[in-house]
Amino acid sequence: MRSRIALLAGAAIVAAAPAVAQEKISLTIAAGQAPRAIKALPLINSVFIAEVNKRIKEQGLKVEIQWKEAYAGSLLKPTRVLEGVRDGVAEMGFEPTIFHPDKLPLENITFAVPFVTSDVQLVCRVMNKLHASIPEYTEQYTKFGSVWLGGNCYDSYELISTFPVKKVEDVKGKKIGTAGAALSWIRGTGAVPVQSNMMEYYNSTKTGVFDAFIIFPSAHPGMKYPEVAPYTVKVGFGAQYAAALLIKKDIFDKFSPPLQKIFRESAAKWGVESDKANEAAGATGLKMVSTFKGQVLEFPREEQTKWAKMMPNIAKEWAEKLDKQGLPGSKVLSAYMDEMRR
Repeated sequence: MRSRIALLAGAAIVAAAPAVAQEKISLTIAAGQAPRAIKALPLINSVFIAEVNKRIKEQGLKVEIQWKEAYAGSLLKPTRVLEGVRDGVAEMGFEPTIFHPDKLPLENITFAVPFVTSDVQLVCRVMNKLHASIPEYTEQYTKFGSVWLGGNCYDSYELISTFPVKKVEDVKGKKIGTAGAALSWIRGTGAVPVQSNMMEYYNSTKTGVFDAFIIFPSAHPGMKYPEVAPYTVKVGFGAQYAAALLIKKDIFDKFSPPLQKIFRESAAKWGVESDKANEAAGATGLKMVSTFKGQVLEFPREEQTKWAKMMPNIAKEWAEKLDKQGLPGSKVLSAYMDEMRR
C-alpha cells in the first residue's frame, strides 16, 4: 500500500510539472530616430517582432521573447546605437550606418558612388549579396560585439533647400547640412558642408544654421521639412543603404541555431518590407511637397552630370583608403558596381 501511495504521489508531481521550462528572453530595441521620421522603425514591431513571435510559436520553440522598444533617442542617441548595443545599454539597435564611415566603413559603399540608381530594392539586394560573400562585412560588427541581422535602404537622397536650385552654381557659398559620408557629395561644388542629422534639419534650417540639407523625401510627411525648406530639388544622388538592425553578439551566440535562424530570416523580411515602404513613401513625400506650399524642382540631367564631374573621385579615394587599412575597399567597389551594371 505504501509503495502504491508513493507511486501515485510521484505520478502526480510529474503530471504537475511542465515537460520543458519556458525560456524567457528580455530584449530592448533602441533607436535614435522617431518612428514618424523613418518608415523602417514602426516595421520593427509590425514585421520583425511579429515574425519572430509567429515563427517561434509555429516551430514549437520553448522560448518567450519579452520585447521593449525605445525610440526617438529615449535610450540611445542616433550616433550612439553601435556603442550602446556593444555596452549592453540595449540588446538590439537600429543602427544608422551612415554615421560611422570610420567604424563601419564597408557599409558606406553606396555613399562613395552617388548617382547610380534610385531603385531602393535593388540597392539592398546588392548590399545583402556583399554581406553574404565578403567576410569583412561581418567582422566590422564583431569588433563592436554585435551581429548584423539585416539592413534597409532609402529612397533617393535629394537636396531640400530654402532657395531654388536649377544649376550646380546655385549652391556655391551656401551652407548645406547632411550626415556622415554624404558630406563628400558637396565637395567641389563650392558649397559649405555642415555635419548634422535628420533630427536637427528642421530647426537648424529655421534658425539659419544652414541654407539647405540632403535627405530622402520619404521623411517629408513625418518631419514636415518643406515648411522650412520649400524647394525639393531632385538632384538624384540615388537610393542609399543607410541603416542596419543589429543584436549584441554575446546574447545572439547563446540562442539555439533554430532561434538564430528565425532572427536572421525575420530581419531579412523586415529589410524587404522596409525597402518597399521607403520606395512608396518617397513618391508620397514628393507629392506632398505642394501641400506645404513647396515646390519640386527637376534638376536637369546635364547639371547632374556637371555636379558629378565637379566632385573629386570619391569612389577611388574611398577604396584606396580602405585598402591601406587592410580592408577590401577596391574589391567591394568592383563587386558593387559589377552587380549594378549587371
